[in-house]
Amino acid sequence: CSYAAPHNAYRCRGEDRWCAIAVFTDEDWGNFCKVIGSPAWTKEPKFSTLLARKENEKELDGLVEKWTTNHTAEEVMSMMQAAGVAAGVVENAEDLMEYDPQLKHRHFFCELDHPEIGTYRAAGSPFILSKSPYELQRAPLLSEHNEYVVKEILSMSDEEIAELVIEGVLE
Repeated sequence: CSYAAPHNAYRCRGEDRWCAIAVFTDEDWGNFCKVIGSPAWTKEPKFSTLLARKENEKELDGLVEKWTTNHTAEEVMSMMQAAGVAAGVVENAEDLMEYDPQLKHRHFFCELDHPEIGTYRAAGSPFILSKSPYELQRAPLLSEHNEYVVKEILSMSDEEIAELVIEGVLE
């Protein structure tokens, strides 16, 4: 992004834990600096403007990451957001399924029963419509709906269906 610096996903404390941070304005920069304790390097001319930070972005990213690695991704996000700086945890599958507050609030993941694999969790609707409720259903088994498809949708006769079975097209 050419209009934000720092702007990256930064390694945090813990195994493969990251937090994305984006500093867009001078006000964001000031708030960012306060959150990280205003170390001396934040006052250097090479970081005083967005253009200067962009020109020294690689060094800036290294300095930011020295700070983020001392905190969990959740701590970094919380501190930055509380100060008005855009930040978010880079979530892995476990984060999404177990801890993401928005997905939890929406009951996004649902448990479904499957005749072959038992109970499993599946992603629900990406949106909620007040007049069109969404009901998640399991995927069908192989050939589970053959009869419905060939009779109801394709309007095939019993003789035509028998021929497809003989030819090995249908089970």
